[in-house]
Amino acid sequence: MKTASKVFIILNMIFLFWAIFPLVVGIIALNKLNSAKSKDDLVAMGIITIFFCSLLGGIFMLLITDDELQRN
Repeated sequence: MKTASKVFIILNMIFLFWAIFPLVVGIIALNKLNSAKSKDDLVAMGIITIFFCSLLGGIFMLLITDDELQRN
């Protein structure tokens, strides 16, 4: 799920390059995905990503498990 979330966030950042806010939210979301240690760290950013950057990327971000975050 982590990889799928990253892919959809990056795709929406590419398609919405003319809008600054989705780019900023996407960069913050990608940084949060790399630094998160538990699922609780991603809930708020996942909801923000759903509304302002990528619907599927945000949903996949909310579905990431703690095991997947610890593994990577």
